[in-house]
Amino acid sequence: MAGKYERLGRHLGALQSNRRQATFREVEAVLGSALPPSARKYPVWWSNDESHSQASAWMNAGWRTSHVNVRQGTVVFCRRGAPLASAADDRRRRFRPAARSDRGTRRPVEEPPAGVDATAADLIGRGFRRFDRIEPDARPDGRPLEFMPRKRYKNDKAKLLNPNGRGPFCRFPAPELPTAPGVYAVVVDRRIVAYVGMAKNDLRQRWQGYARIQPANCFRGGQSTNCKINNAILLATRKNRTIDLWIRETDEPQRLESTLIREFDPPWNGRR
Repeated sequence: MAGKYERLGRHLGALQSNRRQATFREVEAVLGSALPPSARKYPVWWSNDESHSQASAWMNAGWRTSHVNVRQGTVVFCRRGAPLASAADDRRRRFRPAARSDRGTRRPVEEPPAGVDATAADLIGRGFRRFDRIEPDARPDGRPLEFMPRKRYKNDKAKLLNPNGRGPFCRFPAPELPTAPGVYAVVVDRRIVAYVGMAKNDLRQRWQGYARIQPANCFRGGQSTNCKINNAILLATRKNRTIDLWIRETDEPQRLESTLIREFDPPWNGRR
């Protein structure tokens, strides 16, 4: 089995770019045989654990996996310690070697457009630092506590709920962030940048709104984004996923936020 996955390591080592998305079928084409059923069912099979022969093969070649989607059958490989290629560069390149036609001429193998999911390593290269792990308040059995603050709102004016106000929501200790402008990224499972946001004046105050949803914010005119991100954190916690907060202080947060959203396309930003 180790020799089987060495083919994948050699293939990655020969690539010229620093980032590639591949379908599981393309990985199988490189290996010359089928992946085990667990690779199509469990993302952990693709984890960067050198005790596993498959991970040892790509890590010894200087690569790591960045994002796995078992439903779509795709995985992102990133070269360790190198600047990232652009998304456009990803789309121009192919993971599989070009195939030969019957006439012996080379033709490109078609591949779905490459994704732009990010990893924590990408953020480090952009001046971010991991600040805190977000851990919602939990029951004794480990399940997150859930709240419905909208039920405590005296809705005298018959306001409608905002698009994200129904709940349920969680609560977590507000991170003691700097009272400065900056950009923040929510990283799920240490590999997916799920959300990118910015604070024009005060990062700490911005995250206080996420940590505890006030009843009024569940209705039109309230902070709908607070509700959306809090609920997304709750849903991720239900699945035992880790949630880390990364930040970068900057006097131009809006420009950096726009750049990161364009490049990474975070799923919680709702811009896919």
